[in-house]
Amino acid sequence: MPVLTPDTPAAHLERYATHEDAGVRAAVAAHPNTPPDVLRALAPDFPGEVLGNPGLPLLRLAHPRLILDWPRDTQLILIRQEQAPRWLRRFAMTHAQADFQVALATNPQLEAEDVATLVQHNAWQVRARIASRPNLPATLIDTLAADPDYGVRMYIAARADLPESGIARLRRDSSVFVRQVLEQTQRAGLAAFFLGLCLLGR
Repeated sequence: MPVLTPDTPAAHLERYATHEDAGVRAAVAAHPNTPPDVLRALAPDFPGEVLGNPGLPLLRLAHPRLILDWPRDTQLILIRQEQAPRWLRRFAMTHAQADFQVALATNPQLEAEDVATLVQHNAWQVRARIASRPNLPATLIDTLAADPDYGVRMYIAARADLPESGIARLRRDSSVFVRQVLEQTQRAGLAAFFLGLCLLGR
């Protein structure tokens, strides 16, 4: 089993990048001496290690298009990661393809101002991803409960933290699917509540 040190040369890291042990490959993805092409190959399987690589800022100085010219699917994986830096999130926010905003909407570290912007996105898939985010402000939940697309409202109807105003609205929703999801969510919430009472009574 190879042991990586801070001064392991790039040629060795390139060889270790195809090692059968996933731990070794992950260590290569996180190593500051790893060449850009090797990071590109490892990024789909080790996105967090690549984004957390301490050599990445210096590599970007030498290669300004680093990550921006990588395969689209790799970029989408990286954008979803909580380690995604602000410049990468900005790239995703302004990209012409909505798939990039869909990926961004699932990033757990997305800033509040970006969440508020994506709530207004033209693509319902983006708004639906926002609707499924945990800890969504009540004002945005109410906004999405009135979304013109029933697919977005279905995600809102599935929230356990749906406020009474949203419940009342969605009970009258024009889509039977939204009403069914709401009913199932409410039943699940009641079941969990009564189960808790039973456990407390033991």
